[in-house]
Amino acid sequence: MALLAIAVASSASDELSAGDGQRLDAGAVVMRTRAVADFPWPETTAYRAIRATPAEVLAVYADFASQSRWVPDLVASRVLAPEAPNAFRVSYEYEVAGPNERYSVSVTVGRRGSTYDARWRLIEARYARRLTGELVVQPRGAGALAAYTSRVDPGRLGVAFGTPESVARRLSETAEALANRVERMKTAEPAALSALVETLRTAVGSH
Repeated sequence: MALLAIAVASSASDELSAGDGQRLDAGAVVMRTRAVADFPWPETTAYRAIRATPAEVLAVYADFASQSRWVPDLVASRVLAPEAPNAFRVSYEYEVAGPNERYSVSVTVGRRGSTYDARWRLIEARYARRLTGELVVQPRGAGALAAYTSRVDPGRLGVAFGTPESVARRLSETAEALANRVERMKTAEPAALSALVETLRTAVGSH
């Protein structure tokens, strides 16, 4: 993804306390931030439990052309070109103060056992100097735990991004929107969701 969008250790749950688990069970988004080398703003991660399988969650995220339908403040999203069966160059336009931020990223989707992930890096942008992140989705009980991480170097024109606090707020809102989108599709559009999962499994099948 996208600007708002996810680093975790080998297991995202290793980062969370028992209290965090209770908040996740209640449907809350749990936030974490930490300083990282070479980035002036902190790395931010949003954790959200989702009533779906990891494959279903990542499949909805990886439907890049549809992200503008559910990601807050995202005006447009489209795949510019496939780079490999599981890698894509994706263009985004976000609503920000002043002219909208437009940028493209290289996104790779993958699978490690029952855990699915998407990882991205910036190719070019109107404002940002660097963007990296990942969405890692692993099993949690009968559902999934999504860990959505973003790292931003805003560069000289970074005022368009707001502040680290506003980036964290957007990331939390995006994690919530992803959960709502997946759970709604699981209930109201099961055939469409199954088709997205099949597309994802085909993409990561040989990787």
